[in-house]
This record gives sequence, structure tokens and C-alpha cells, in this order.
Amino acid sequence: MFIEFVESLRCPRPHEDSWLVLAADRMEGRSVVSGILGCPVCGARYAIADGVAELRDRAAAPGAGAPAPAALPAADESAALRAAALLDLASPGGTAVLAGSWGAVAPALLALAEVHLLLLNPPFAARAGEGVSVLRTDGGLPLAAASVRGVALDEGSLAALPGALVALRGRGRLVAPAAVSVPPDVTELARDARHWVGERQPPAGPPVRLVRAR
Repeated sequence: MFIEFVESLRCPRPHEDSWLVLAADRMEGRSVVSGILGCPVCGARYAIADGVAELRDRAAAPGAGAPAPAALPAADESAALRAAALLDLASPGGTAVLAGSWGAVAPALLALAEVHLLLLNPPFAARAGEGVSVLRTDGGLPLAAASVRGVALDEGSLAALPGALVALRGRGRLVAPAAVSVPPDVTELARDARHWVGERQPPAGPPVRLVRAR
């Protein structure tokens, strides 16, 4: 887990929005390899092991959502190019979330785009590394508001859609399966038989008071 991204993580339990406090046990460069994340509101504790932040609520559902052990599937360069185009990753900086099976394009995508990648619940054994953080949850995407530039969801990660809408910055890209309805605050840009891509509308600013010149 990239240490600068830790401040964007939020406790997934149903209470007021709260950051998580990190107690790192082992670091490799700017990545947290092992440690504990603690919530100052509810006292929940979440482990980071092998660079993977484990935010599943094991007290409520032990072992829930555990991924089947599998190797990282191969993804060709065309899949990475498609992901980069859909998420508009031509410019450097920021974080893009690859949920579920989208995580397979991460290695090839890092060779194309200068961004940080967050893999959400990849259906294969994943270890964080240079440019990649891994987050496992009970389905949601517990991130701070406006903390990522793009989110790609697959059919198995639709529970993360509400959190994605919170986490996306204004003008951030959202990619979802074609069968999913486009949320009201997202403008559809394009679609094909598999996916649509939309742009998160920025929140409305405060009203501006107009004063008549004299």
C-alpha cells in the first residue's frame, strides 16, 4: 500500500466519515508492507499484509469475500490501451481504481501511464508493488471524497459504485458494464457492447451574488 494513499482510505463501517491511523511495521521505500490501520471513531483495526490493505469486516463475516487463490491472468497490450483510453490516463499523476478483473491490466497499464493504480478486490492473488496498491473490502470502495481520477468497475464489483461516485473527482472517468444504468450525476461519453464510459460532473459551487454596478 502506497503510504501517500493511506490518507485516502476510510473506515467502511457505517458511521461518520473517518480517516484511518496507520501503525506501520515494515516499509519498502514508500510502500507499507505490513502494519495496522485503526479507526479513531469505532476502534476497528484493519491489517496490511504483503502490501495489501484488508478492510473486510471479519468480525461480522469471517472470511467473507475471500478471493480464490489464482495467478495474475495475462492481459495483452490492447487491453491496457483500452483501459488507458477509457480512463483518460494520458496525463501523469493521480490514482485510478481497477476493480475486480480490471486489475489484470495493471502491469501493462503501468508501462503506458504515469499514475498510481489501486486494485480493488482482484479475483487473483495480488501483491502491492511499485505504482500499485491493493485493497480488499466486502464490496464497497471506502475512499475519501474526490480522491481518485478514474474508476473501472466490472460485473462483480458493482457494489463499489456508490463509493466510486464519492471518490471520483470532478471530470473523473467512470467505466462500468453496458447493462448498468448511468448515474444521474455522470455524463455518458461513449459506449459499446461491453462498457460505457462517463464523466463525473463537478459539484455545483456556492451561489454567486450579483451586484449591480452604479
